[in-house]
Amino acid sequence: MGNALFLEMGALSAQTMAAMTLIFWISLAVLGLGVLAAWRLYLPWFTWNRASGKGLDPVDCSLMIVGRNDPEGFERWIQSAFSQLPGAEILAVDNQSEDETANVLEALRRQYPTLIVVTLPASERFWSTRKLALTLAVKAAHRKYSLWVDTRCELPSDLPQWQKVLSDPLRRGKAIAAFAPVMASRDASYRAKSEALASNAWAHIRARPLFPGVKRSATTGMVPVNFAFETAKFFEIKGYLTSMHLDGGEAEFLLNDLAQIGPVVAVAQPGAFLRRPWLPQSDHKMRAHRSSVERWAVARYGLLLALTDVVALAAMVHMGLLWMHMDDFNMTQPSPQIRFVGSQIQALLGVYAFLQLSFMVYTFQWAKRMESGWWVGISIPVYLRMRLLAKALTFWKK
Repeated sequence: MGNALFLEMGALSAQTMAAMTLIFWISLAVLGLGVLAAWRLYLPWFTWNRASGKGLDPVDCSLMIVGRNDPEGFERWIQSAFSQLPGAEILAVDNQSEDETANVLEALRRQYPTLIVVTLPASERFWSTRKLALTLAVKAAHRKYSLWVDTRCELPSDLPQWQKVLSDPLRRGKAIAAFAPVMASRDASYRAKSEALASNAWAHIRARPLFPGVKRSATTGMVPVNFAFETAKFFEIKGYLTSMHLDGGEAEFLLNDLAQIGPVVAVAQPGAFLRRPWLPQSDHKMRAHRSSVERWAVARYGLLLALTDVVALAAMVHMGLLWMHMDDFNMTQPSPQIRFVGSQIQALLGVYAFLQLSFMVYTFQWAKRMESGWWVGISIPVYLRMRLLAKALTFWKK
């Protein structure tokens, strides 16, 4: 039967068929890797179930509010915390302010006698890092758990709910640390919303273990202003011993070190989200400090995304060549041979279309959850390709 196909008018040569078969299996292998990568990316989707909502009792928590040159932010957060989180220990961490912030905090301390103010004097050595601020705040804290926020974050609509949802994974020793996304401001640009969505989704993806029994996780790229941890564990890992030489990464590397001794959970419940003007992080020193697995994780996914696009493009080109071949031989109906090859190409395009559709649904759901706008979620796959292409073209400059 196979030999008869080659005797038909317009039959493809044996060499062509061998090449097409090889291309099909290679393409199928690439798409198979794409399906496995999609499963890895979509794992956080399965943790979007509702949290219990119980969380930690505020009396067990120290809320650390850090800021610099932001008296309005301190006043807003401190007043809300004292009125809505009764019993919680409130710490104001003035990170080297040079305006009237100190006077505002002094007035607030007279208003709220239990307020603890941690002041860092201006220092050129520690100007670009908040690690010293967090270290001093933890040393001044007296409660079992610590929560860390930035004065530039907007107050959540329900502050007690934020505290409960963020701290829920820490109940009964289920985890020793947790973090939640920080969304871009509502009036932020498309680029800021897209990058905020991508950064937060990536942090959740890397923090979610591949297998349920694996406790080890990474928190690459997390926004360092919305997290909680067991206070004593900070001293158990000796604080920032492993990353004290870096200016940034005060949350990422701290939580990564904590992950060595216990679970670190990424919270995907909107009640724990905060909103803040988006400040993109790009520090080559931080990247160099990450493990090689983390440094090249984005590149691996980006390369796989490019390869799946190449597979789809090649499949469409070959489908077009088959049509041209039929036209050259005036074939009104495809022969069994061409029908078989065409079905292989259609199968590849079908798997590719499924991957792209599921990816678009995934990014749309993330955008919906983070209130970034449906247009951001729909267009993220295209925007991501553009960013990856730009990075690939400028890689030689680094």
